[in-house]
Amino acid sequence: MAEGALSGVAKGIVGKAGDLVVQEIALIWGVKDEINKLKETVSTIKAVLMDAEAKQHNSEAIKLWLQRLKDAMFDADDLLDEISTEALRREVMTRNKKAKEVRIFFSKSNQLAYGVRMGHKVKEMRERLVAIAADRQFPLEERCEERQVRYKARQQTHSVVRAEDVIGREDDKKAIIESLLNPNVKENVSVLPIVGIGGLGKTTAAQLVFNDEEIKKHFELKLWVCVSDDFDVEIIVKKILECIESNKQKDVKMKSNKRKDLKMNTLGNDLQKGVQMDTLVNYLQEDINGNRYLLVLDDLWNEDREKWFSLKNVLMGGASGSRILVTTRIKLVAEITQSMQPHLLKGLDDQQSWSLFKKMAFKEGEERKNARFVEIGKEILKKCAGVPLAIRTIGGLLYFKKSEIEWRSFKTNEISKIRQNESDILPTLKLSYDHLASHLKQCFAYCSLFPKDYEIDKSSLINMWIAQGFITLHDKKQCPKDVGHEYFMDLLWRSFFLEVEKDEFGNISKFKIHDLMHDLAIQVMGSESSTIYPKEKDIDEKTRHVSFGDTLHSSSEIPISLYRARRIKTFLLPCQPKYDTISSNDSTYSAIVASFKFIRLLDLHNMGIKTIPSSIKKLKYLRYLDLSKNEHIEMLPNSIVKLYNLQTLKLSECSKLKELPKDINKLINLKFLEIDGCSGLTHMPNGLGQLTNLQTLSRFVMSEGRIDSVPRSYGGLKELGRLNELRGNLSIENLNQVKDAALECKDANLKEKQRLDRLDLNWVGVNIDETGVVCDMSTVEALQPHINLKALRLNRYGGVIFPPSLVTLTNLVRFELYSCKKCQYLPPLDQLPFLKIIELYELDCLEYISDSKRGNSDSLFYPSLETLSIEECPNLDGWWRVRRDSLPSFPRLSDLLISDCYQLTSFPLFPCLEVEKLSLHDCRWKPSLEYKGANLKERQLFDRLALNWVVDITKTDAGYNEMLMEARQPYINLNRLGLVWRRGVIFPRWLMSHTNLVQLELNSCTKCQYLPPLDQLPSLKIIHLFLMYCLEHISDSERDNSYSLFYPSLETLHIWGCPHLKGWWRGRRDSLPSFPRLSDLQITNCPQLTSFPLFPYLKRLVLHGCNFKQSLINNKTSGNLPSIASSSSSPSTIVAPLSKLSFMEIDEALPEECLPNLISLRHLDLGKCPLPQGMRYLTALQRLSVGFSEGVDLSNDCDEMQWQGLRTLLSLQFYELPKLVSLPMGLQYVNSLQNLIIESCRSLIAIPEWICKLISLQSLKIWDCPKLESLPEGIGALTSLQTLRICGFPKLESLPEGFGALTSLQTLRICGFPKLESLPEGISALTSLRTLQIGGCPILLKRCKKQIGEDWHKISHIPNLYLEEPDEEEP
Repeated sequence: MAEGALSGVAKGIVGKAGDLVVQEIALIWGVKDEINKLKETVSTIKAVLMDAEAKQHNSEAIKLWLQRLKDAMFDADDLLDEISTEALRREVMTRNKKAKEVRIFFSKSNQLAYGVRMGHKVKEMRERLVAIAADRQFPLEERCEERQVRYKARQQTHSVVRAEDVIGREDDKKAIIESLLNPNVKENVSVLPIVGIGGLGKTTAAQLVFNDEEIKKHFELKLWVCVSDDFDVEIIVKKILECIESNKQKDVKMKSNKRKDLKMNTLGNDLQKGVQMDTLVNYLQEDINGNRYLLVLDDLWNEDREKWFSLKNVLMGGASGSRILVTTRIKLVAEITQSMQPHLLKGLDDQQSWSLFKKMAFKEGEERKNARFVEIGKEILKKCAGVPLAIRTIGGLLYFKKSEIEWRSFKTNEISKIRQNESDILPTLKLSYDHLASHLKQCFAYCSLFPKDYEIDKSSLINMWIAQGFITLHDKKQCPKDVGHEYFMDLLWRSFFLEVEKDEFGNISKFKIHDLMHDLAIQVMGSESSTIYPKEKDIDEKTRHVSFGDTLHSSSEIPISLYRARRIKTFLLPCQPKYDTISSNDSTYSAIVASFKFIRLLDLHNMGIKTIPSSIKKLKYLRYLDLSKNEHIEMLPNSIVKLYNLQTLKLSECSKLKELPKDINKLINLKFLEIDGCSGLTHMPNGLGQLTNLQTLSRFVMSEGRIDSVPRSYGGLKELGRLNELRGNLSIENLNQVKDAALECKDANLKEKQRLDRLDLNWVGVNIDETGVVCDMSTVEALQPHINLKALRLNRYGGVIFPPSLVTLTNLVRFELYSCKKCQYLPPLDQLPFLKIIELYELDCLEYISDSKRGNSDSLFYPSLETLSIEECPNLDGWWRVRRDSLPSFPRLSDLLISDCYQLTSFPLFPCLEVEKLSLHDCRWKPSLEYKGANLKERQLFDRLALNWVVDITKTDAGYNEMLMEARQPYINLNRLGLVWRRGVIFPRWLMSHTNLVQLELNSCTKCQYLPPLDQLPSLKIIHLFLMYCLEHISDSERDNSYSLFYPSLETLHIWGCPHLKGWWRGRRDSLPSFPRLSDLQITNCPQLTSFPLFPYLKRLVLHGCNFKQSLINNKTSGNLPSIASSSSSPSTIVAPLSKLSFMEIDEALPEECLPNLISLRHLDLGKCPLPQGMRYLTALQRLSVGFSEGVDLSNDCDEMQWQGLRTLLSLQFYELPKLVSLPMGLQYVNSLQNLIIESCRSLIAIPEWICKLISLQSLKIWDCPKLESLPEGIGALTSLQTLRICGFPKLESLPEGFGALTSLQTLRICGFPKLESLPEGISALTSLRTLQIGGCPILLKRCKKQIGEDWHKISHIPNLYLEEPDEEEP
């Protein structure tokens, strides 16, 4: 229980004691008088509790008295819970009054004995409380809680201060941006720390910068990662990759919902599997290398210089001008990370502080009415020390104090007692907490169970509050969820919560808590709440709420002392992985069920659970049970229906769950049932409709059989009939195209469900005959939802048209049609005034969108539509059935995607399009009024434009395409332009007028032979040329090649799949100009390319399928050159050509004469070519990969001295080298090596013993080397090894005993050893080993069988065991 919240517990006891159900059973048991006396006693104590809690900080006696009282109050609450639970059980069991067991259970003697026992307990509890009250030797006053506070807050808008309303940070924002964009910074990737005490707004300042338009245009990649207390490089890299993947998904969505980037899918899968660090680093470097990125590392605490450098090394491949922005409270952290002068964030000045204070403490203009309020306010403001968080919370607190006396009292009696300390603002924030009502104190303090910077789901948190009894209802008609929402908004208004995220309907879905507020929550929660971290041993016996600050794999990680805390009410796992699937043994939850009988919230999500024990019925006080993401659960025990108090049951993503408990109707308090992602469900149970309190039911799955053949235990749609409290989202699945379907659908009574936001209707995917078409339309009519519905999706609907009632849903915000194969006409969607999003996908028969003949007043034409997506509608001719003389305009459309609509010829205008990219894929639009009506020339808000052509344009269409291009002239300020499938030979005249163009992408322009003089575009930084089959030369220009004018801004050049490209110029040149800024060059599959300009300042080079050896030599022999790559205004510096190159991927022999200049090369990937002579010059090399070569035998490629020069090499990979017989001898001298991968080297006969000299090795993978018969006996010398993966040695029969000395080993994978008979005995001593996977080892698997195998004792201590048959490929 939170500090100052005891009165809330007392209020709950009084409420329970007066509950009609408790009173009824108390009368039966003859204990009603005792319960009423208990209620009166608690009410008397409650009257002085607020005064006692306010005075406890100044009196040790009061504090001790409150502690005794608190323990007794909790026990009283549990006792009344027991009585209430018995009443619920009685209610459930007496539903069938004919049942013999019910008559026996409730026989007079049985009830009398139980009643006597409970009467004694109640009497003893009352006497205990009376004794504690009598022991009070100090005076206390009665106080009434100010109930009106909450209702005042309800009248407010509860709006969160927006970024544009941030006060006093404009100068900081400007200074930070200037530093980030400073062209004089020499480093490729530089780090700028923002330093300041907690609450100053470091994160806010970083967000202002991050979202600035200038920053958006300057950086190609923007990433935000919240680091907080735990600085784990692997976790941070994963977070960065997740951020990159999220950005890519948004981009893919812009292009098409169907198209997916292969690499992105691979990355997502690998993140789910928990792959090794080296793989993650490779992914990351592929994404950031050559890109100018901005990475924000928010809330950094790490003071370990080595850890920081290990992260920084991973991030150094970005293009010139890449920046890392760090926010931290600690100056030492800034010193460790900085490569630029830190920005010191200061407090707001007096004027800025007062401006913010006024916003929070007064209504608009109110401060002018009473000068004395202003005087008092400015005195109070001094204690806030210019810290915005403190000003917000104190101002929000004073907003609810309306009299001058209250303000003066606060100034004199409370804030004036706080000692001034600029570095500690927590005491000031504590004042705001002290002024919260008791119910809000409990709710806020409960958030201490979540980690810092955690994104909390608002709906789940409110359900947790309800489960703990924190929600107080003043009226039986009130809904706890709605009251919980009010509590949340009160706390948000007072700045206890921040960074809210809203869903598509404008509802708050997620939020965060400021670090300082999190510290405050921990402080006020005290010892009753604990967050458990690895190796933590001692848990206070009085602890009642626990969460785990790291992933929980098994019961072995639960401290034994926790089981002695018998009154645990919360067991929360907020840190279970989002991607990985946990595997654990059954003892984890069995031990919890056996130990915590008073538990109210039990979170076991993603614990690898396969079966739920029937003993779960013993948790009779349980209100909240989370079993989600346990994908192996197939059935729930029917005993779970004896959890009569259960309110929330979360089963989402339990993909193998086949059915819900058949007696689910006994869960009479169930309100929230989450089953989305339970793809294995075949039906709903009969009786579900009796749960009339149900508010959340994410899916309703109908049986796929005929209505007349469905078993009686299966529930039909009539089960939904009485569930009128449902809210949020509902998906009805397996609707049938049968004659009587509409009759059953009408029983669902959707029209009465006023709180539903979204409805998805999904039909069974079968061929539809004429009867089915009619039936589907009748079904939609019968499933007519309430007018309040905001989103509707129909999937596989078989009707040709839609019922007229659809347009009565005037509050619709989103409308989606998917795979409606018969649909020919849409309803008049322009009559839905709030419709923002339309998605149409796979409507094979759709010919036009609208049949309307009304006038085209722009003000009435889709007035709210912002997003429109039309995909795979092959017969769509246009928006209207008939051609129109004038075209209306979408007044708000900002996001347009049209794909695979080959016949589309007419479309409304979209003058307000503000999207970054207009995506039109495979669409044939005529060059008529629509193009000029689209008016791209006037589209000043466009940042990017992509134009995509239908694939099947004939050869005679070249001139036609050129006409289209001239008609599509965009506004001159365009930054990015992309052309796809263009069949024209020449480019439009307007292209060269776009002098602000930064990026140009030409893709599959198969007829194009020449490009325009792109070097005349002074701002052009990025050129992408893909699949230009007829392109022979880049330039046809005969102008003077003044170096200063040759592509002055170009930084990135990618050329891919241009088989006839011979050179940059048509004719041979005596001298070659240089790209003055080019840092990223990638050329792939251009076999005829022979001449190219110089690229002396390159940082990233990728060459595949082209003869580029001479160009590399040309760059080497061009001599030292003046560099303007850093700044055109700074003095020139002399650089050696290619001396800045840090990343190279190449599949032709690397000329030895180039190597001495490659002093910055960190990553080298060699495919189909040998190691270069002179490798010793690569002194900065960190990662080397050699593979895909039929003729390379590395054992003779380099002498030992060459390898000894690689003093910084961290990662080495050999793969697909069929002639590799032995490893190069010189490798034994690379003492820095941390990661070694040997894969698919099928001639390798031995791993030499000298490999054990690589004492820095942390990860070793040897895969698919079938001639290997053994591993080195001295492998135990690799004491730094953390990960070992060995697979595909059919001849290997035993593992060396040295395995027992691998004391740092955490992950071991063994597969494809058919002759391996046993594990080394020493494995049992590897206490650091967390994961063991064995597959394809039939003999060994038998010996490792749980409990009975001869080798089981060697591995039973390992938390994550995967014992399975082998996969054909490595996961």
